[in-house]
Amino acid sequence: MIHGIKVYRKGNRFTVYFWAVIYYFSKFRKKTDFVIDTENGIPFFTPLYCRKPKMCIVFHIHKNQWFYEFPFPYNIIGFLIERFIFPVVYFRTKIVAISKTTKKELIAIGFNAKNIDVVYSGVTEFNKLKSKKFSKPTMIYLGRIKKYKRIDLLIKIMPKILKQIKTARLIIAGWGTEAPFIIDSIMKGKVHRHIDILGPVSEREKENFLSRSWIFVNPSIGEGWSIAVIESNLRGTPAISFDVSGLSESILDGKTGVLVKDEEGLISKICFLLKNSKKRSFMSKNAKKWAESFSWDNSALQAFKIIQNVIKN
Repeated sequence: MIHGIKVYRKGNRFTVYFWAVIYYFSKFRKKTDFVIDTENGIPFFTPLYCRKPKMCIVFHIHKNQWFYEFPFPYNIIGFLIERFIFPVVYFRTKIVAISKTTKKELIAIGFNAKNIDVVYSGVTEFNKLKSKKFSKPTMIYLGRIKKYKRIDLLIKIMPKILKQIKTARLIIAGWGTEAPFIIDSIMKGKVHRHIDILGPVSEREKENFLSRSWIFVNPSIGEGWSIAVIESNLRGTPAISFDVSGLSESILDGKTGVLVKDEEGLISKICFLLKNSKKRSFMSKNAKKWAESFSWDNSALQAFKIIQNVIKN
């Protein structure tokens, strides 16, 4: 039980979908007024067995991420389900996308734009503590460590960054399926003394590291939005990423951070921001204002209105 919410955990990343059907009929059906489905590459396909009012939350369409994260034939199966079966089964279901980027991706695979509402994710409000920035030029990646996040690229470009900024430092916080390989890659590299991999961190630790880092870097091939970017912005830390889906929406290029086209651009802009305190200060102020415009209370109110409309109709 978490804040009055009863959480059932069953199965693994694949079998949970089958357990959901079993538990719906054995435990939930008679107690349920409304169903919130979620599409995480593969949805729970509730329209096939549940006639209750419902909506489906979609974080992003995975596209090429299937081929980064899964071996054959699972990547092909997942890609085909998301691209062709998902839009057919959920065509009449109310869809909630977490960004305009995700809405565009949904329309591209066949969803009706009129049936999609955008509700941005909020951010958890941090303590109003004043933290000094690290004395050394420090960049941070905080989030899941997955193949499509391309943390290995940060390790690869670190020697080139150190040629321009000898005291530069990289912090990697978080965990995921790719973490053991990233640790191995760091230890085998020549610049391992300039890279700290922390593993999972608490909320207090997250606040501390985001506050004290000079810049946040996300080299992902694409996101639905990126709460981590907004959380770093809330602590006055500008972000750098590639100009890809989701991140191109959560980062206001030139104002709250920087978007780049390629690897050389990433190296160049990282070094530029680490060297330029005036630019970082300018972006820091903008980043805080931008992040403060997102809250979970607003997100919840929007979601409740959607739920009420679905039930009403």
